[in-house]
Amino acid sequence: MTPSMAERLQGWARDAISPDAQVTGVSAMPGNSGYSFGFDVVTGSQRERLVIRLPPPGAAAARNSDVLRQARIISAMGEAGIPVPKVRWSEPQSAWFGAPYYVAEFVDGRSTHIFDPTKSDQEDGARLEGVFTDGMRILAGIHRVDWHSRIPDWSAPLDLGEEIEQWLPTLQKAENQEWIRLATALAALLHSTRPTQPEATVVHGDFYSNNWLFQDDHLTAVLDWELATIGSPGLDLGWICMMYDRPAWGEARHQWSAWSPTPDDLVASYESAGGARVDDLNWYRALASYRLGCITARAHTLHRTGKRPDPAWDVLADSFGPMVTRGFDLLGAALPVKATT
Repeated sequence: MTPSMAERLQGWARDAISPDAQVTGVSAMPGNSGYSFGFDVVTGSQRERLVIRLPPPGAAAARNSDVLRQARIISAMGEAGIPVPKVRWSEPQSAWFGAPYYVAEFVDGRSTHIFDPTKSDQEDGARLEGVFTDGMRILAGIHRVDWHSRIPDWSAPLDLGEEIEQWLPTLQKAENQEWIRLATALAALLHSTRPTQPEATVVHGDFYSNNWLFQDDHLTAVLDWELATIGSPGLDLGWICMMYDRPAWGEARHQWSAWSPTPDDLVASYESAGGARVDDLNWYRALASYRLGCITARAHTLHRTGKRPDPAWDVLADSFGPMVTRGFDLLGAALPVKATT
C-alpha cells in the first residue's frame, strides 16, 4: 500500500528535523500549479507550520515542475530583501517522496480571489489600495535585483520572440479551433510589432494579487515562482495590467471586479517606487492577453473533459474573446475575420 502524504511527511520529519518529531495538520494547499501541502511539526513544546512543494505526480522536472529551480530563485529573492517564504530544506531526491522537493516556512496572510465569485465579498477596493501600492513597490524591487550576482547561470535571458513561440505548443493542445486561429493570428501580429529587446531583469512571470499574501495593507509574501525567468520587466508589468484591465474580461468577471485598480494606477505606483519606465507597454499588455489566452484554451479543455477540473477556467473561458480582442486593440489592429468560401 502506498504511504499517505501524512505518513511520508512523518518519516521525513524524523529524518530531517528530529527523531521525536510529530507531524499533524496535513492539508493540501490552494492554487492551480504545483503540488503543495501544509503541515505542522511538533518537537517537544515547539510547533512550526511548514509547506512542502513537490512536482506533480509523473511530471518531468522542467520549467514550472522544477521545484529545485523554484527553491533557488525564492532563496535568492529572500536574500535580496523580497518578501518570500524562507526555504528551509531541499533535495534533488528523497526516499520519502520519490521526487525532488523543498520545504519552506508557512507565511500568514490571505490572497485575493479574482476568479471566484463566491468569495467576492471579501474584496474591498478601499482596503486593498495599500496592498496594490505595496505590490507594485515590491515588483519594482524584484526588477532591481542583480541577477548576475544572485543567481548566475540560473536562466538565460528570454528573447521576446522566444516568449511568443513558447506558448504555441500549449495553444495547439486546445480543442477550440476558433480560439487556436485567433491566438495564432495575435502571435503573428506580436512578432511583426516586436519592440527592441530591453535590458533583462528577474521576471516573476505571474505577478498579481492572487499570488500575494497580505495582512492589512502590507504584503507578507510573494508566492508562485514557477514561471520566473530572466527577461524583460515589461512581461510582469504587462501581465498585471492585463489582469486588472476591464475591457480584457468578460461579463462573468465584470460582476465582481469593481474593486480592481486600473492599469494606469498600477503603472503610476510602479514608477513612483523606482520602477523604470517600460517602453511599448501596450505591446506587453497585448502579449499578456495572448499568453493567458493560450493557457486558457488548453486549461479549459482539460477542465471541460474532466482531466483537470477547475471551475475558475469557466470564468477565464468566458473572457477568451474579450482578452484576445483587447490584444489586437492595444496593437492598433482589428480582430481578423475568418475567411469564408
